[in-house]
Amino acid sequence: MAGGLPEPRVSRNQQNTQLSYELPNRIYTAKAYPLQSPNGSSIILYGHENGVRIVWRGGRSFRPATYAEAAKKTNGADTNIISLDDDDDSPMTATFVDKPEFEEDEEEHDPSRPYPNILQTLDLYFGADVQSIALLSTSILKADQGPKSSLQHIKQNIVFTAACGDNVVRLVALPLTPPSPASKSRPALGYNFTQANVGNGFWGETIVLLSGHQKPLDAVSMTVEYTDKSENAKSAEIIVASHSREVTGRLLLYRVSLSSPPSHVEPFQTILLSSPARAISFNPALPKEVRSTHLLVADSTGVCRIYDYKRLVNAPANDEDSTSHVSEQGTWLLSLYPGFQRGKTENYRGVHAGMGRKAILDAKWVSNGKAILVLLNDGEWGVWDIEGAGPGASQGLLSAQSITGGSQSSFSLTGFIEGATKIRAAAPPLQITASKFAPMTPSTRKSADLFSGNASSAPVRGQLSVVDVSASLTSSSDESIVFWLGESFAVIPSLSKYWTANVRKSVTGGNIFNGTPGGRIIKLESIDLQGERCSGIDQLPKTKTAPNGLPADIIILGEHRFTILSAGKPVSQFQTSTRIILSEKSNNNSGELLDVSAIDQVLSQMENTNGFEARRKLF
Repeated sequence: MAGGLPEPRVSRNQQNTQLSYELPNRIYTAKAYPLQSPNGSSIILYGHENGVRIVWRGGRSFRPATYAEAAKKTNGADTNIISLDDDDDSPMTATFVDKPEFEEDEEEHDPSRPYPNILQTLDLYFGADVQSIALLSTSILKADQGPKSSLQHIKQNIVFTAACGDNVVRLVALPLTPPSPASKSRPALGYNFTQANVGNGFWGETIVLLSGHQKPLDAVSMTVEYTDKSENAKSAEIIVASHSREVTGRLLLYRVSLSSPPSHVEPFQTILLSSPARAISFNPALPKEVRSTHLLVADSTGVCRIYDYKRLVNAPANDEDSTSHVSEQGTWLLSLYPGFQRGKTENYRGVHAGMGRKAILDAKWVSNGKAILVLLNDGEWGVWDIEGAGPGASQGLLSAQSITGGSQSSFSLTGFIEGATKIRAAAPPLQITASKFAPMTPSTRKSADLFSGNASSAPVRGQLSVVDVSASLTSSSDESIVFWLGESFAVIPSLSKYWTANVRKSVTGGNIFNGTPGGRIIKLESIDLQGERCSGIDQLPKTKTAPNGLPADIIILGEHRFTILSAGKPVSQFQTSTRIILSEKSNNNSGELLDVSAIDQVLSQMENTNGFEARRKLF
């Protein structure tokens, strides 16, 4: 067991490699942190039934000297004198300062296990299940700001919000560097294990409780804003939006100061929705931009709305003698509507089922917050280009007024995922032979419903994952998109290339599959969750992309495991050595051809290589 997780179960096919990590907890959500730790480790956060676990994967490992120093201090060589008159009963009164040391270079991967190892894990105990985790956008975390900017302080920590089952939102910040083995083996944990609970500062964390909900939360999002133009730490605040299914949907907004965060915060805005929200997300634009205050709300009736919390309709009265308790309210800027269901056979489960509008499973900002990507329950997906960010677009939805008959907003880019069709046509209905004169009692009615064969009675589940894969901060925005619908998974490696290829196809009538790499949609095959149903997806950006691979690894959640899927075949040492032997023998100065022994050696190595790549499962 490396770093607190068991060794992964590895499976390979012609398209991808899958690493499956079995977990002791029931997991609900997972997020890949956009920044790496100082030692180069990738960071994964997943919420389970008792809190959040943070996983550091890959990067430079801890120095062996760290273990020796930890043992030396534990044996009493560096302990402090404890006064008997001290009121503190803790056996270790000295403040522990964690200073992990790492190797200069990363370890080379074993050819039989060509994947990064789990370096360290950290459990944050909340005492409640975590249903959703929200992070700051990649554009905010990777923004190039001054040394006194508040974003520099945020970049040194892992900052996230967790929507918990006890109706409380927790805003947590802790160091980006993984805790050393000496930190996790402190003697204080043996005397009082509750000191490691989140909120005690045992791991250098800071926590803020955001209350106000009366029912469990199902969506949360966060962003950063400045109260003035100085853009320093004193003027920076984190804005958190959370949603729960109270009444017909209740949206709360919180404001937390970065300079002096309190322990408890009440909401500054309360919005009652006409129907519960399926997804909420803040615009990923930088805090100085106008659209950074826009909140995307996709509700269950099949409508996407944009809410601006800073453009107030009614501000609270400044008069101290005023008895008005009306809180401030923002402005709804725009509503976007998908199409309607086709035919009576499609099952729509929602509040306004009679209207028949397609349900929205998920919605995300794309093109640096200038467009919206939605996934619908029938497998259709589309992009609403609000500000004309797409290739060849002269104007967006706001300028074109693109609302057609039937109150439908036209997509600038659309496609279809084969997921809902398979579920609806899973099996033919079973025929029950019975007398036509038999009375319909409650018992016979239940048995008829049980074998009615309605395969689409269960609602289709799905999700979108959008990650920024731009080459640099100065280059144009580009995203990798992953779709999950039912039992189907698909990926668009480059949204900008795919969009450009579709525009070129509509103009010239060409084939998009003959375009540039990344300009097509790829269906992911043979996803193996060991019989568990999928509960979520996310993406882990790569520092180096393998040939014919994807720009990001894909995280697929089961119920008690998560799988990391990597596409593309990395060049192994066997292949490299084979090329070297062929090159050396062919470039022989004597001009001699390969002899029989040399040919046998090359063929045996090539056979071993092919057998190694074709093997689907190692364990």
